[in-house]
Amino acid sequence: MNRQNFEMLNFFINNDALTLREIRNQFALSRSTIIKNVRDINEYLNGIAKINMNGSKFYLIINNYAEVAKIQTFFLKRDLDFNDPDKRQVTILKELIKHLSNYLVIDDLADSLAVSHGTLTNDLKELKAKLTPYGITIQAKTNRGIRLAAARDYELAAVTRNLVGKYYELELTWKQQTDVKLVNLIKQLDASDNTVSMIKRNIAVVKWLQQYDIRIDDQIKHYTVVVNDSQTQPLRELVTTIVGQSLTTTEWAFIAYPLSIKKLGIDDPQLITSGLSQIGTLMQAIFPKIKAHLDVQLDFQRLLTELQYHLLFLINRAVFHVETENFISNDMLNKYPVAAELASETVAALSRRLQLQIKQQEVGYLAVYFQMELEEYMMTPIIHRIALVKPFSESMKKFLSEQLTTIVDEDLQIDVFNSEEALRKSPEKYLLIFSNQLITENELIQRAPVIHFNSILNQGILRQRLQISLVADAISQGLCQFTVTHFNKAIKYMNAVEQLIESEIDKGQLLHSFIADWKARERKSSNIFGDGVALPHVIDNSGLKRILVTVGLFKMPTSFDGQKVRVVFLVAIPKQLDANLSRVLSQVYDLIRSIAANGNIYNNLKNYDSTRSIIQLMEAI
Repeated sequence: MNRQNFEMLNFFINNDALTLREIRNQFALSRSTIIKNVRDINEYLNGIAKINMNGSKFYLIINNYAEVAKIQTFFLKRDLDFNDPDKRQVTILKELIKHLSNYLVIDDLADSLAVSHGTLTNDLKELKAKLTPYGITIQAKTNRGIRLAAARDYELAAVTRNLVGKYYELELTWKQQTDVKLVNLIKQLDASDNTVSMIKRNIAVVKWLQQYDIRIDDQIKHYTVVVNDSQTQPLRELVTTIVGQSLTTTEWAFIAYPLSIKKLGIDDPQLITSGLSQIGTLMQAIFPKIKAHLDVQLDFQRLLTELQYHLLFLINRAVFHVETENFISNDMLNKYPVAAELASETVAALSRRLQLQIKQQEVGYLAVYFQMELEEYMMTPIIHRIALVKPFSESMKKFLSEQLTTIVDEDLQIDVFNSEEALRKSPEKYLLIFSNQLITENELIQRAPVIHFNSILNQGILRQRLQISLVADAISQGLCQFTVTHFNKAIKYMNAVEQLIESEIDKGQLLHSFIADWKARERKSSNIFGDGVALPHVIDNSGLKRILVTVGLFKMPTSFDGQKVRVVFLVAIPKQLDANLSRVLSQVYDLIRSIAANGNIYNNLKNYDSTRSIIQLMEAI
């Protein structure tokens, strides 16, 4: 198994099911290469596990968890040699830790790895970047060499666990009887096998560091122990025996941190209360920063009540650089853009204030809390009116209502008319018109999309038509602007998006600062949605209260970030976002997903006529 296949297998292990687009976004591979890699992985696993495909989803079935764990544990340690730059860099790190108080000569390191001085220099450059989140630097001194310097000594334990332990065995061995006792003591505190594994690994890290006279003793900032010492004392005594010498407070905190990164039944109420009090004080300073970034009128006090426990454990995880699973994929985050933006800004604000490196995976968890609060915020009922032109029975009306209710969250008012003439006289505005007969009056056709009743039986098509109608309604109310630009000549992605922005600046829709904000966001994370769709979305400080969507269509696909791009949806999100605009933004993202997924709608977009309504996207679907 090569490195790419190993990384792909790990991706499957950490996710329940994956779409082809999610795999392509993660690895920037073509469909044929992904299929080939999956086939190769299945041959390597040979019955231990298998990646299957069901419809549009790939999923992993594991038949032997122990063997899969062995593959994860030993693949990098045994199957890769020093031709792998990652392993070389970790080997350099391992040597620097072992000789922490001394300088190592670069040429000696190069000789030991059988690489050139230039290769080692490049490795050191990449290693420095990997160490930055830990506050660890590589210092160089003329005629002496290089050595490590750590701002906080417990970061040495974290980096040993996360980087060195990935490639090198640090395991301690102890008697079976001791192991049984150790597992039992851990499981009295937390029954999770994962916690047992983490604590065992941490014991090995501390012992390995002690072998090289490295003791970690710095005070741990922003960390909250949530389990009382009296409950962990028997475990600490046994661990001390295993290690062979007394543990510092910080060494024990590192070993036992798996007990303080999630809520357990043994959490001490007083310790929790104290920790939550600090979280409350912290967030009183953070919330104004979030509101300054995106002014959403949320009930932040209620949000804090829901969020405080999660933040307590999030910070504890960040202190020791604990990896978490991707709770929500990028596709899911794109479905909740406001919640994702608020969560991302929260992580950024916490990182700045606490000077901690909070992992990007935490954004998904936080987005769930923000989305729940946003849904409370958007509870103001919106009534959409639907018109039915007879002949329709009451049962058909009821069926239609039930079908539409499953698609749209807002309240629906269904008005029944005996004829086209009666509908024409109605002063109401309708989202959709349903009729079993052909409606020929131009006034009615222009008024709202006319849909044949049979379309109700196809919920996918009905949903897409409703999404188009909702955005059309938002445009008519001035809550959304939608423009389309065709790039008929070859143009690079960044140049194309900048051209779209400049066009809106010329119209007075955006400020000049929007370009810099967009470029900063591109540097922060990829805006490639997949399937040839780019979705850059940026906070708009112009003060205009509308969602701005400007579309760029490439005659020939362009390449960016290792992927092909055929269409760009640039979305400007007003900094001041009320309930109506939040709702419209969600509707816009729903429509973008439909355009990306439905070839007919996409073809309609390619032939978009700017003199007509966005309803034209509904034709022939």
